[in-house]
Amino acid sequence: MKTLKFLVFGTLIFLLSQCTDTETDDGGTTTPECTSDKVVDKSRGACNETLTLVPSVKIEIVGANRVITANSIPNHKVGLFGNVAGSLNPNAIRAQNKTYTITNQPVKASQFFSLTNATTLSLWSFGVLLNGVELDPIAAEPWPHQGLMATNVNWEWNLEATNVKIGLDCNNAHVQPTGKYHYHGSPTLYLQNANIPSNKMTLVGYAADGFPVYYKYAYTNATDANSAVIAMTSSYRLKSGKRPGDGVIAPCGSFDGVYSNDYEFVSGLGTLDQANGREGVTPEYPTGTYYYLITDDFPNIPRYFRGTPAPEFKVN
Repeated sequence: MKTLKFLVFGTLIFLLSQCTDTETDDGGTTTPECTSDKVVDKSRGACNETLTLVPSVKIEIVGANRVITANSIPNHKVGLFGNVAGSLNPNAIRAQNKTYTITNQPVKASQFFSLTNATTLSLWSFGVLLNGVELDPIAAEPWPHQGLMATNVNWEWNLEATNVKIGLDCNNAHVQPTGKYHYHGSPTLYLQNANIPSNKMTLVGYAADGFPVYYKYAYTNATDANSAVIAMTSSYRLKSGKRPGDGVIAPCGSFDGVYSNDYEFVSGLGTLDQANGREGVTPEYPTGTYYYLITDDFPNIPRYFRGTPAPEFKVN
């Protein structure tokens, strides 16, 4: 069903990069100049809608697993969705029947596991908040934005959901054709309503691999719960220069954030690793654990797993 969502939004943002020949004074042509008409658009729809649907979420430990049962209805105001004038997309929010079975004994894998795999074309949702709504950062809008079955589809260049116009509300969220509301970026009103203090680590959800997810604050010294709590920082930045594409098999234009691949990870640039996480003690895990953080800057929601994700989080 998520494929339908991609096709709908692919239509909304269908703008192709193009190569144009430049004519010289003597009537000849120079090397084709590649340009891109994709632009950064961080606009968001207002969140003025109060849902009549009642949120439902249950979290329990069953054996070695944490089982989360939820209807995916958020506990905060949302944007206007549905087949009505002025809506952000035509899909109305509907209650779901979701059960997530996540290990309660996560183990770090030998390497980081990407939410997108260009070789196997596998896509993953990252996790779920304590309110039962999914954290799903990948837009799945690969080059050339002609649908997932395009003959020259290139997953290396996938539109960055939070930097292009795909009908997100103020919570960086929108709705699938199934009616499932989900977050592509930092869940604004969820975090505001939680009144998260800046001097305390606050658990906000769990990743598909079982490791906990916190909002951006953590101990200065990862192994010392008595150290000061500060805002953690991402180790990603925009690349400099221009994309290497020719406008046919890959996009061109400057690295501006339109594509997720416009960013690069630089070890030590911030306080977090490639998966926007670190290892240390937390209030819920006083002896230590690996944990993720949702940050204000890219990637916002992590794009890698440190462990092995539960199969129900695989999108395709």
